[in-house]
Amino acid sequence: MTTTSNNGIPLWSSFRKRTLELWNECTTQEISGSLGDLGTFIPLTIALARDRLIYFAPALFFSGLSNLLTGYAWDVPMCVQPMKSIAAVALNGELTLEEVTTAGILTGGLIFVIGMTGLIEVVNLIIPHMVVSGMQIGLGLKLAGKGMKDIQKLSWVDSPDCILLAVACSLLALYWLRESSSLSPSSPSKTNDDVDIDDSAEHKSHSLMDRILCRASQNSSEKKTPVGVYLFLVGVIFAIVELATTRNENGQYDLPLRFFGAPIAVLALEDVGVNDWKAGFLDGALPQIPLTTLNSVISVCALAHSLYPEKRIHTSTNNSIRDSDAVVTRKEVAISVGVMNILCCPFGGIPNCHGAGGLAGQHCFGARGGMSVAFLGVCKMMLAVFFGASALTLLDAVPISVLSVMIIIAGQELATTGFTLLVKSGNASTLRSDTVVALVTAAVILALQKTHYGAIAGWVTFMVYGNGIEQFWAWMQRRRNTKTNEAVDDKGMTMCSVDAHKQTDDAHDTSSDLISTC
Repeated sequence: MTTTSNNGIPLWSSFRKRTLELWNECTTQEISGSLGDLGTFIPLTIALARDRLIYFAPALFFSGLSNLLTGYAWDVPMCVQPMKSIAAVALNGELTLEEVTTAGILTGGLIFVIGMTGLIEVVNLIIPHMVVSGMQIGLGLKLAGKGMKDIQKLSWVDSPDCILLAVACSLLALYWLRESSSLSPSSPSKTNDDVDIDDSAEHKSHSLMDRILCRASQNSSEKKTPVGVYLFLVGVIFAIVELATTRNENGQYDLPLRFFGAPIAVLALEDVGVNDWKAGFLDGALPQIPLTTLNSVISVCALAHSLYPEKRIHTSTNNSIRDSDAVVTRKEVAISVGVMNILCCPFGGIPNCHGAGGLAGQHCFGARGGMSVAFLGVCKMMLAVFFGASALTLLDAVPISVLSVMIIIAGQELATTGFTLLVKSGNASTLRSDTVVALVTAAVILALQKTHYGAIAGWVTFMVYGNGIEQFWAWMQRRRNTKTNEAVDDKGMTMCSVDAHKQTDDAHDTSSDLISTC
């Protein structure tokens, strides 16, 4: 019996058709586009692997599998990248290997529920953008501070892995970043149609957050430099020299290098206890959820809708997950993030999500469809299978100075994103109060080293110092007016129905009288 999908189309035929489409799209431009997000993926993944906070081979394999499935599902270069908040918290020593796993599963489960129930807008309402900005600023500064502390422990010139090498890499990174920003052309302004991506007709009035996040598309044509990739190549060169010249007397490296041998799946929940679930939720999932809903769901849908207007699809059936002309809907992306982590993290996968920054980066490098991420996924899976056993040895030999600079760059990118969101999201009259809320959030995170404490402090500051109470009452008033209008509409329809029935009865009586007369 041929396996078929709900609409009767054979699944195998659909798979073959999509495979042929991806093959036909395999161009040097798409392959170049696949490198656009490695500047974020490489530093965080390598740092987590070096600190033994993830299972490297399974993490690489399942990340590639997620890339491959994403490329098949959507005809846009939807990136798959580590969850930055969880990674930042883990790299600062607040999460263990088991707690990273539970944080990924819990985040995925909650995002899945949010996507299935349509609670994205509720989360947006509860967690204001200035608190999210403060969390990004605090986590970014923590991550950058971690890299600086690691560099401080090194000597100046006693060995190849020294402070001088870190200074040289920092100068190179600043030059590459300056070069990419200086090549940025001006972007045309977006029309209202470009931001009309909400998942239902009742949400056609654009929220402030949607309009702000859609501005990310204005930077989509910037020529970005993959600083993380360049620094990684520098580190690999030093690592190869180190492994080729070391005597390995104390057995610090697992030599000789070999192919195969590393498992691509492990039972990551085998040693997980109750405390791991608790810490994974409080320190990992809780601060990650607002960042995921903002950057991995809302922002990425807005950006895809703006970058690829020719791929907008309109289907308005009650049984379909897609009920607007959005290229990808919020519900689809939220479910994708949820399924990806619920299924992969228990077997060694790293907590992953989608992201607007990765989508913009891949678009800048030439990606226009799903082929770029599918190609990247196959490459990751092959690396995990063939070189997984020796990859960790190679990463152990990467100089700490180079890796620390990569971590600093990742931290500043996260903090800069928070500052950018803060400035663009408000207006002149509320910028000061928004800044106070964001700084309180960031300060508590840095001082107490607890991200969820910072989120709570920021939210309380927003409600007391900001205009949180006024916004809440305004929202209640809008809800009350909406219900009143719906009641009036229902009453009007009922009256029209009664009038129609009455007219029908009168016509029937008239017809009966005429028949009787005849």
